[in-house]
Amino acid sequence: MIFHKVRDRPIGSRHCDAIPSLKRNEVTWSEPRSRDAVMSVWFVCVPNEGNVSSESTFLSLKAETASSRHDYAECIRVELPSDLLVGTLDSLMALSDDLSRVDMVIESVVRKIERQFHDLNRDNQDLTVDGVPVERYLIYFSWDEAKHPHRRPLPEIVSIIQSSLGKMEEEIKQLGTRYAEKKQQLVGLQRKKGGNLMVANLNDVLTPDVVSASNFVNTEYLQTLVVIVPKNLEEQWLLEYAQIGDQIAEYGPKGSRSNTRGSPVVPGSSRKLMEEGDSSVYTVTLLKGQYQPGFLDKEGNFGPGTTVDYIEDFKARAKEKRFVVREFDFRPMSHASTEEAIAELEVEVDRLCSALLRWCKAHFGEAFIAWMHIKIIRVFVESVLRYGLPVNFVLVMFKPHPGKEKKLRSVLAKKYAHLQPAQFSGLEEGTSGSSQAEFFPYVTNSFHPLTTT
Repeated sequence: MIFHKVRDRPIGSRHCDAIPSLKRNEVTWSEPRSRDAVMSVWFVCVPNEGNVSSESTFLSLKAETASSRHDYAECIRVELPSDLLVGTLDSLMALSDDLSRVDMVIESVVRKIERQFHDLNRDNQDLTVDGVPVERYLIYFSWDEAKHPHRRPLPEIVSIIQSSLGKMEEEIKQLGTRYAEKKQQLVGLQRKKGGNLMVANLNDVLTPDVVSASNFVNTEYLQTLVVIVPKNLEEQWLLEYAQIGDQIAEYGPKGSRSNTRGSPVVPGSSRKLMEEGDSSVYTVTLLKGQYQPGFLDKEGNFGPGTTVDYIEDFKARAKEKRFVVREFDFRPMSHASTEEAIAELEVEVDRLCSALLRWCKAHFGEAFIAWMHIKIIRVFVESVLRYGLPVNFVLVMFKPHPGKEKKLRSVLAKKYAHLQPAQFSGLEEGTSGSSQAEFFPYVTNSFHPLTTT
């Protein structure tokens, strides 16, 4: 929740208290104490009260939070442009409402790039911002005057950042979709090639060095099928295959075909081709079907002739006995074609993977910089609305030590308890007010720069 102490009048062009140059080359942040730990960063903005300078405010804050005696975090000051345009009260309030949403939207783009990079990263590379590690960029953060001139109205800067990140999000979506589609095609071919006999591409199993065209019959009336038989059922198959589907085919005399029924299997036609794993591969030859001639019904209407398919019924009857029947068209060159298709897809997938990885490395920094500028603007706007004019506050960036977050909040709450509005005086720091949002007596914004380690 934001409490406004700004005068109800247009706000002119103001500037922050000038910040002395810092010896930032002396500033370092320690490595995370655990490689699995995800770094947390807090932006905290507090007012310079009385005639105290920004430097004195910062040193006082540091002494109570990041000193040898009170070591709860590491902290540095964040420099802002000396004369960011504040604008009017109405524009600030409208911008404040928008910034929470914009912050989340832009973070989602940063996270998408980060996740995509780590999904593809095979060499344990690290994401960087402007060529340096993320932590180092934060330590040395400076406003990007080239991309975001500070004399430009804040809503305009936010709008430009939104537009840029929107295009970036669309790009990674398109690149990611294309890569995923090719990857899926490759996995599908590899699964069929390397899968068990139930699902494998038979052209990759029954190659010319295993079978020949003479093993298969495919005429107007007969067709040879491939049957996958579990090894423990081979004896049963050899004894029963000629009787499977003994009610499918009609062998009766013309005019009363259905009086005599039997299996469509050609007796003695099954041959063993090979075995692999727990299964064996057999062939069996069937009658394809039967033509039922047309007829005249009692009213003299002619019913056209139909062809009865035996093969599908035979498959169903065989499946009941745990024999998997598969149709197969022997093509000597199919195996080579599949190998070529897999090889081509592997090259294409590698190319798309490399391109997407390069894109993520190149654009993560740009997206992260944009996100940090949005956060800085958000903290600045909330600070103006909270502390009022003239602008006179200092922005500090904390990196809490693991396990010290609660203690750090407690110290800050105690130090700035007097800034808490009366209606919140009964609430503990960090609890929710009527807006169901966390309230602190100072302006703060916390986040994780990276979500993967």
